[in-house]
Amino acid sequence: MNQSQKYLSIALATLTALSFSVDAKVKLPGMISSGMIVQREQPVKLWGTADPGEPINVKVTNSKNKSTGPRKGVDTTADSDGKWSIEYPALKAGGPYTITINDEVVNDVLSGDVFLCSGQSNMELPVGRVTDMFADEIASYDNPSIRQIIIPQVVEFHKPLDDINPSQWKPVNAENVMSFSALAYFFAKDLYERTGVPVGIINSSWGGTPVESWISEKNLAEFPRAL
Repeated sequence: MNQSQKYLSIALATLTALSFSVDAKVKLPGMISSGMIVQREQPVKLWGTADPGEPINVKVTNSKNKSTGPRKGVDTTADSDGKWSIEYPALKAGGPYTITINDEVVNDVLSGDVFLCSGQSNMELPVGRVTDMFADEIASYDNPSIRQIIIPQVVEFHKPLDDINPSQWKPVNAENVMSFSALAYFFAKDLYERTGVPVGIINSSWGGTPVESWISEKNLAEFPRAL
């Protein structure tokens, strides 16, 4: 092998190693993102994808950059399909926390009470539609400890989806409040004033949808008149 061939071999090996490094990057679902709120005093379930057999390490630090839970974190391995999940020890109410999953960093995480707010138009109705009655109250209230993520409206009749379309956790402030579910907003506001604990709202609502559309075909089979 001449000198040129030797350098070419080294370059190809380096590129191959880099490509494996990129492929192995952990990918997180849309729900697990900066600004999220996790349920306090319960194990924190985290999941995602990576290369099959890829080692996964999860660490959580508080605002003083001190570890919570095991100092070296919690480990698992992606299965043969590249999927992984893990339960991290419960976090005390408050934050912010930083969750590091291999090279992925999820910032500004709070621990509090998380609620799935679902239904039809009465749950979907946004704050922007009730400002005629509550304009002053809404305009004067900011609270970064109350946050909502809206689940995008996507139809899939044949199988459960592994992820949601891109969405973001957003706090109550003048920029975001108008898109909050009005019912969830007032509920969260009242709850926070009584507990002082962060409140997370998962807004999965869709006006006008029949209840059958929220139930799997398998479970509906017991009630043939509903099909």
